[in-house]
Amino acid sequence: MAARKNGATLPFPVFSRTAQGEDGIVVTTRPSSAWDRYAWVAGILFVIALAAEAVVAIGLGVNQDDSAAKIANALYDHRTRLLVIAYLSVVYAATFPIYLSRLHNLLRGNPNRPQALGPLVLAGGVLFVALHAVSDVGITGLFGAKLASFGAQHDPGVSYMLYLITFAVDSVGDVFGSLFALAAGLLVIGSGVLPRWLGWVSILAGILFFFQGFGLGGVIATFGLVLDGIGFVLFLIFVLVSSVIFLRRESAVPSASGGI
Repeated sequence: MAARKNGATLPFPVFSRTAQGEDGIVVTTRPSSAWDRYAWVAGILFVIALAAEAVVAIGLGVNQDDSAAKIANALYDHRTRLLVIAYLSVVYAATFPIYLSRLHNLLRGNPNRPQALGPLVLAGGVLFVALHAVSDVGITGLFGAKLASFGAQHDPGVSYMLYLITFAVDSVGDVFGSLFALAAGLLVIGSGVLPRWLGWVSILAGILFFFQGFGLGGVIATFGLVLDGIGFVLFLIFVLVSSVIFLRRESAVPSASGGI
């Protein structure tokens, strides 16, 4: 959202307090660094990697309600696919914290906002991506490398148990992700650094992430998987749109401030 100061339009709103003690939005002409732009590129890469990982995972052809033998055989047949899922997950696990750190710095700009929201964005986001990485990189990578063969040939129960654990760990990660999404949405709406509708998208994603936990992402009840899927789509929309908007603003800084 552009703001005006002394007749010049600049793209970066920040918060300050007037001499009368009133809150307001002013702008800074601080030049954009390469790191600032890379952070938003990381957000875009996160969305691409996570979406690609989800598409590849569809090809497994099993779900939580299938028998242990069917799950074990399917995982064995798709060992290479499991490794691809793990490799893509490495990318999203590494890029999201970069995006998160920059987003956190921007959203905490107003000292008069509730102080708990900023830490919730950071803590919720870190726990969200960490638990998903444990599931998608750690456990799925183990399946692709070793455990799928063992489960199919010796003990299908091992594959069955760990396959369900991936859903459970993802579900717990999304519960923490609800803290990130709710706090980020409230800060976006309160600060105006992004369109208000995008803040509501994040809040709705947070609500769905929270309630899916009661179904453990589909392990306890199917509604958990449905809520989780819708929440993830909304979450990806928030990350992608915010990254694109901020990247365009960062790229506009040199021309707005006379070049660097």
